[in-house]
Amino acid sequence: MSNETTKNQPKLSFTGTKPQTKPAVKKYRPDNSDNSNSSMKELNSIQVQLQVMNEGITNLRGDVKGMLKTDEVEQLIMNTVTNLMKNLEHSTHKKLNE
Repeated sequence: MSNETTKNQPKLSFTGTKPQTKPAVKKYRPDNSDNSNSSMKELNSIQVQLQVMNEGITNLRGDVKGMLKTDEVEQLIMNTVTNLMKNLEHSTHKKLNE
């Protein structure tokens, strides 16, 4: 193109209104504080559950320690029977001597 043809061309005029554009739609992204609040609630809930479980286990340990073991029960029975036999033998000898 020559220099003369560009001089003869009419200039474009942009008088008017700008076309309306749609506003951007923002997607909901959970706020970090929302995430941390729900995470803290979950952690607190888990901590409470663990404390309850720990207390239950501690109580069970105490109950088991308080229970008699098989050997102890056998020994108690043997001692009781032995004492009864001795008492019976003693009372029998006493009656025979009378």
